[in-house]
Amino acid sequence: MPSILDDLFHQHDTARKEDPDVLQSIATNMGMLEKDFNDWQVRRLLRIIDDKNLLAWQRANDSFTNGVRYGVRLMVEVFGVGE
Repeated sequence: MPSILDDLFHQHDTARKEDPDVLQSIATNMGMLEKDFNDWQVRRLLRIIDDKNLLAWQRANDSFTNGVRYGVRLMVEVFGVGE
């Protein structure tokens, strides 16, 4: 059974991916890259960006996990839930 937090997290993530302004900006920037760089330069740059995005996602995921963990600890300490 999925939790409410899980639903909210995935709903927010999906909405961000479908933003038409962001998609248009990405398409425009890719066009400029292909015009200014040759194939191996574009591939190398996209790999660097992909690696940086992975690091950012991992940090965001760690922050989310820590936030939930601290929230549960606080809930237990304040309300005595789960004792």
